[in-house]
Amino acid sequence: MVKRKKSEAGHDSQPSAIALKQPANIFAQQNRGRLLDILIFLVNLFLMQLLVRLFLYVVRLANAGDVIARTGLLLFYLGMLVLPSLGAILKRWHFHQRVKRQEGKDEDGCLPFGCMFLPFAYLSVNMWITLGVSLTLLDLFPDSAFAGTFIAFGVIYNIVQTILVFRYFIPPKRDPASDFLRDPRSEILGDACIFLNMILYQILLNWGALVYPGFHEGSFKDRFLSLIIFALLMYMTGRIFFLVEDIRHPRTWLTILLANSVLILRVMLA
Repeated sequence: MVKRKKSEAGHDSQPSAIALKQPANIFAQQNRGRLLDILIFLVNLFLMQLLVRLFLYVVRLANAGDVIARTGLLLFYLGMLVLPSLGAILKRWHFHQRVKRQEGKDEDGCLPFGCMFLPFAYLSVNMWITLGVSLTLLDLFPDSAFAGTFIAFGVIYNIVQTILVFRYFIPPKRDPASDFLRDPRSEILGDACIFLNMILYQILLNWGALVYPGFHEGSFKDRFLSLIIFALLMYMTGRIFFLVEDIRHPRTWLTILLANSVLILRVMLA
């Protein structure tokens, strides 16, 4: 509030006006969410069909008993489990340092974002993904207990991951002991984990939209609504880290819809 009064007094008003007229830097840390939306839009537009075909090819090889293909699928699914929690750990300290420098933070340290995305909803989406993955593993490993072990691991790890992800929104009481977690490179690596995780989510989402009968049968309204809910739930689960900083900007919701528009149009017009 003090800074705002100074700018109204006169000296800082002209620089502030100039800053407002400057276009937003899409590569700035506080704009990483919109950068993610644009990246996913471009991937969905130009690369996703190729990636889905490659994914289906690997699945066919895995079904035929190819060890490398089975290992690749396992790493794909493990990446979806591990990358969000790894990103949360790498970004947490940097995120709250940035929040302290911004206006709009409450005096007690609570974030204005609040609890819009409840942990239960986040956990439910990830449990659904784990169940789908486990059913796939049952086909790949019918004569072993591997799929059951993966289900147990997935359930336990999803609970741990939900705790780590929502702990990300709680300001740390002290600086991290690791020098690397205070290094700006750790946040860049955390962003890379989140970006890669979103691409993995999109491959699975596009594959599900391709093979799930509910998106291709019934009335247009029913198919459209189910696809919108399905796509946005999975997308928000991956994008949740960036929503605190840009949720109040209307353009955020436009870029989120843009990121999902290619998938929705592709399925609805198929």
